[in-house]
Amino acid sequence: MRTKIRKMTVLAVFFLAAAGYVMFGGHDRTVMASSEQVITAKVVDQKPAPTFNGIAYIAGHGGHLAIIDLRTMKSPTDIEKDRIVLTEAGSEMEGKIAGMSFEEVKKAGGSHGQALIHEKGDKVLVAGTLNGDVYKVDLKTGKKEGPIKVGQKFCGAIVGPDGNMYFEDMADGNVYVWDTKTLKTVDKMPAGKAVCGIQWTKNAKKAYITDMPTGTVYVYDWKTKKKIKEITDPEGMTFIHQARMSPDGKYLWVSAPNEFDPGLKPGTHKSQVVIIDTKTDAVAKRIILPDNIRPHDFSFTPDGKYVLLASRTYGDDSKLVVMNRHNYDIVEEVSACYSCHSKYGIQVKIDKGSPLLCGIEVDWHPGKK
Repeated sequence: MRTKIRKMTVLAVFFLAAAGYVMFGGHDRTVMASSEQVITAKVVDQKPAPTFNGIAYIAGHGGHLAIIDLRTMKSPTDIEKDRIVLTEAGSEMEGKIAGMSFEEVKKAGGSHGQALIHEKGDKVLVAGTLNGDVYKVDLKTGKKEGPIKVGQKFCGAIVGPDGNMYFEDMADGNVYVWDTKTLKTVDKMPAGKAVCGIQWTKNAKKAYITDMPTGTVYVYDWKTKKKIKEITDPEGMTFIHQARMSPDGKYLWVSAPNEFDPGLKPGTHKSQVVIIDTKTDAVAKRIILPDNIRPHDFSFTPDGKYVLLASRTYGDDSKLVVMNRHNYDIVEEVSACYSCHSKYGIQVKIDKGSPLLCGIEVDWHPGKK
């Protein structure tokens, strides 16, 4: 009888322990799954280095777009052929930012964001600048149209779901909607303090707008244009720039170089890519980057296997960085500024002597209309 009771007690303890494991172990797994995952990106020497069928146009504070042929991944070195000049140099951290006035060195701001459109069979880049002007550049003829005054201080330039151009303004926090055919502003949407990027889910049900100095991503119901959520992350997003939606629409990649802490105090957080799950509208992953890789914008390859980062070093260069999207390894870095500047003896006199890249736009089908 005692043996039987002991057996029953042992069985009871076993089942209670098993139940406890299922309950608490399952709970732990749920917590881990719902909390953000932190990954440190590794720099690896991938051979052969990947190449892609595309041409990248990358804006910079120098007032021009650097051109990198992704089929060769060679750095730009020809001051005539490897860039598109729009305007004078200028810095995003001068003049008016988030409604506040800072020291102004240049009246005309540098280039900052651009998007590719098609007009009458030709490919045209529509670019915004740091003084709120817009330019149109025919990539076949090189003909430039502009400047056309639209806003005050543009960051991103994105083609919206309605076919219009959306410019995000860092001076007044508005998103400007611009018709590329009539060359007129058709709408203006107040969104934040100093907005830098906008992206949409695939069904255009929601829009995500990044606010640079507050480190906030605003989520909007795009049908009603009403804000429905604010996404913040004190460890991951203190000073952010542009964002891009993954090709499948499941994740929003946010550039979080974190140059500043809240209140524009000196930055104390690592440079990162913050990845937001668009189903839950919560941070899913934070990718910690090397200190000399500070992203501003992204471009996903058409197959979704790689992502290109337009990144600042805050040294004597800015780079095009290639990241493997599967494991977040950094597999290639291409100089976008120093390679050309050094050849021609060009010295950067703004931004503490550092050439700064901004938005990236890629023509993934060069040679095709």
